[in-house]
Formats: sequence, structure tokens, C-alpha cells
Amino acid sequence: MLADKPNTLQSHLTELRNRLLMVVLCFAFSFAGCYCFSDKIQAFLILPLKPILNQGRSLVYTSLPEAFFSEINVTFFASLLLILPFFLMQAWLFLRPGLYKAERFVMRGVMVSVPILFYAGVAFAQLIVLPRAFSFFISFEHKDLPLYFLPKLSDYISFSQRLMFVFGLGFELPVILFTLVSFGLLSLQRLKSQWRIVIFLLCAISAVITPPDALSMIALALPMIVLYGVTVLVIQCTQSKIKNYKESHA
Repeated sequence: MLADKPNTLQSHLTELRNRLLMVVLCFAFSFAGCYCFSDKIQAFLILPLKPILNQGRSLVYTSLPEAFFSEINVTFFASLLLILPFFLMQAWLFLRPGLYKAERFVMRGVMVSVPILFYAGVAFAQLIVLPRAFSFFISFEHKDLPLYFLPKLSDYISFSQRLMFVFGLGFELPVILFTLVSFGLLSLQRLKSQWRIVIFLLCAISAVITPPDALSMIALALPMIVLYGVTVLVIQCTQSKIKNYKESHA
């Protein structure tokens, strides 16, 4: 018995190493592919600035390697987004043998929902939040003062990627709540009775993780509040089914 434990641990570590290696190889191929289209990816990221650039402005870079490193930064970010489902699939295949059937039932839905919601958050930030945020920021340009907006390439890329990542994480709220309730770490009744506290916490979290402006905070807080309400309804509709599944597969 004791002699089997190291072999079992070693087999788990070997499997973990192999799966991590597959993720790294997938990322390398994804990075190479995305780099071939880095100019198109950059053009897509710059779309929210198009109304501003149409006014005769241009994105600038102020150091020799800045444009190159911005291209690498964009490629890296796009590659991470691209391999997210593959990474989650490898994590699921590694964890699945150690889960009970009822836990597999819950985690299967979680693994499917995570990339969908993350991509939804990224799209929401890119298509809705960023154009309005830049219009808001450029409104501080005054004709009576020597203030002229000249966007810097690396600053723009970093800001937009940070906002997309933050919104992607924010849209994972339903997955977090659903998982906590499914595993008995949080009750549905508590979610429903303490909704005021939850809304306050969501606003506080939005204020902390978004850039320091009210527009970004509100743009993240409102969808999270809506997602919170939808999640409560979904949990209420599916809780009995999950409970019956756990009891039948206990």
C-alpha cells in the first residue's frame, strides 16, 4: 500500500506535466499564428479610437522599440484569449477523475460557461465601453487651454487590454456564484436576502478594478448587477435539478 502511493503521486505529476506541456505548445503555435496577423489584431483593437483618428489624429510611439513591443503585447494577449478553451479542457481532463459524478455535473457546466462569459466581457468592453470611455476622456480637451489629445500606442494598448481583461473577469460572476451555491458554500436564500450588500460589494469591486473614472466603474457595475439577478433566477430554477442529480448519483 505504502509503495503504491509514490507511484500514484508520480503518475499525477507526470500527467500534470504532460498537460502543461500541451498547453505551452498550443500557446506557442497560437502565438506564431497570431503574430502573422498582428497588424489586423492591432487594427481591431484600435477600432474604438477610429472616430477620434478620423479627426486627423494619429497614434504615436515615442521610443524605437515601442511599436515592436506593442505588437508582441497584442499577439500575447490574443494568444491567451485563443487558447483559453484548450487550457480549461486540459484542466477539466486532469481534475475529472478525482471528482464525484455530481461534482462532474456541476463542473462540466462551469468549464463551458467560463470562456463564453469571459469572451462576452471582452466583447462588451471592446465594442461598448471603450468607444464611450475615449469619447469621455477626449472631452477634457479645451480650446481655451493648450491641451491636445495625442494618443500613445503603448498606453492605448495597455489601457484597452486591461479594461477587456477586467470586464472578462467581471462577467465570470455567474460562474462564481453558481459554483459556490452548488457546492454548499453559499445559500440561495442568503443571495436573495442580502442583495443590497451584494450590490454594494459589486460597486466597490468595480471601483477598485477599473481605471479611475466613474464611466468605467458604472459600465462594469451595471452588467454585474444584471448578471447577479439573472444568476439568482437560474440557480432558483436549477437548484432542485442539481439536488436530485446529487442524490441519485451519491
